[in-house]
Amino acid sequence: MTHKLICSKRLDPTSFIGAGWTAAEEDERSGELTEVDVSTIALVTCLKANEESITGEERVSRLKQAQYVRLGGRAFLALWEDQQSIPENWKEPFVFVFFDGLILAHRNGNRYSLYLSWHDGRWHWYTGWIGNTRNARNPTAVLSKS
Repeated sequence: MTHKLICSKRLDPTSFIGAGWTAAEEDERSGELTEVDVSTIALVTCLKANEESITGEERVSRLKQAQYVRLGGRAFLALWEDQQSIPENWKEPFVFVFFDGLILAHRNGNRYSLYLSWHDGRWHWYTGWIGNTRNARNPTAVLSKS
């Protein structure tokens, strides 16, 4: 079933998260999206055989090499504002869906990605340091390769 998600708003890190946050890097293709067919969003881990986890930085590097469109601030904000559009299969406990198309910089010098998590009967958003490890339960939201 096709469901168009309107991604017309840019996410301003300072307005959304607070002082000290800026955009450090953005997947330009994701930054230009004005709508997304929710059924075309895939969750990928980029883990190789026998790997249990990699860092977020390594994930971003592999996503770039694979040429995935990494969903970022526009898609994240659209889903946050229209939570009934978030796919049901993302509601698994302890699954954190990252939006690595927008890499944030904090005044502490570290880089972060936004992610969504379902717990306590509702959606929550967080920032995750991309120096941390990610496993199969921490996928990144992407569009199919073009």
